[in-house]
Amino acid sequence: MRKIRARYLHALESMTNVIVGYAINLVLVYTILHFLGYNIALRDNATMGVIIAAVAFLRGYTIRRIFNRIVNEVYK
Repeated sequence: MRKIRARYLHALESMTNVIVGYAINLVLVYTILHFLGYNIALRDNATMGVIIAAVAFLRGYTIRRIFNRIVNEVYK
């Protein structure tokens, strides 16, 4: 079995987390805003969500890599 580098697994984990969060965000924001009387188009909601998801991915991946580096230094 071929081993996958940790950084790729971390990226995959971050991307999975962002995709799940994006789907939840899309439904939740659309529902809440409509409940509060705001008429936001699904396309506008999705566009904002993509931008937020990209930032969330970069944040999550960067934090994971920083902590991974710290752990590697501590447990050498």
